[in-house]
Amino acid sequence: MARSIKAAATRKTLVTQAKQQAPRVRTKARQDKPTLSARISHQTNERLSIANEDTGLGISGIVEAALTEYFDFLGIPADVEPPRAPDGSRPKRERTLKKRIRRAREEVDEVPIAPRITRQTDNRLTVACLNTSTGPQDVVETALKAWLMRHGIPLYRPTPGT
Repeated sequence: MARSIKAAATRKTLVTQAKQQAPRVRTKARQDKPTLSARISHQTNERLSIANEDTGLGISGIVEAALTEYFDFLGIPADVEPPRAPDGSRPKRERTLKKRIRRAREEVDEVPIAPRITRQTDNRLTVACLNTSTGPQDVVETALKAWLMRHGIPLYRPTPGT
């Protein structure tokens, strides 16, 4: 019984202290960066980890750079706006069709990533999906593989001592 009274008193003290503190002022401005959810192959994820260690850009920086270079290659202008539906909403991106295979969770090859990208890159991704009739999964995977190859990131981590 004494333990519950002590816990209640401690909680009441913490709540009182929280009310007395001034509200925290936001020091950073909110960024307009949507989150891109994609699944990449296990091998691409390993190469992405190596690239992150080598370049220090971070996952979001590498994905942003890869997509920007890929969109430049496709000829998609930087200031493009995706076409709007008659009601003013953005068009839905094509989905990448995948066969449903019943497998154990350990056998799933794809790794989820969720980097934050700029609104401009998001608009270019939408236009790229509409132009190429592929989904964002395929565009991200292709862009990452091309960027990793262009920057000389090896397929496998070098073995120590060789």
